[in-house]
Amino acid sequence: MIYDKAHELARAIKSSQEYRQFAEAKEKVGQNPENIKILQDFHLKQLEIQTMQMMGKEIPPEKMQEYEKMGEILSYHPSVREYLQAEFRLAQVMADIQKILAEAVDLELPKVERQQ
Repeated sequence: MIYDKAHELARAIKSSQEYRQFAEAKEKVGQNPENIKILQDFHLKQLEIQTMQMMGKEIPPEKMQEYEKMGEILSYHPSVREYLQAEFRLAQVMADIQKILAEAVDLELPKVERQQ
């Protein structure tokens, strides 16, 4: 029963506008090896910065400059930019769904009052 609902949700996601736009953008960007390389490099740099942030490390200015420069390069590749926008919208849908499910089953830890 619960797995049937999960499969139903998966089908709903796959028929959503966000997923269809993502799939179209993925197909389009995948037709050019240069675009794939640009995306891979961008995702690696993004992951590196996010990892540093999660570990509480300060991000060196040169790393941020590299990341920002990659963002500028993306603006010259419309299909890459469209893919990233579609990827972001789909990721937002997935995050919203995860939040809804987490709240429904009360996955959050109880709040601890701080003593002053």
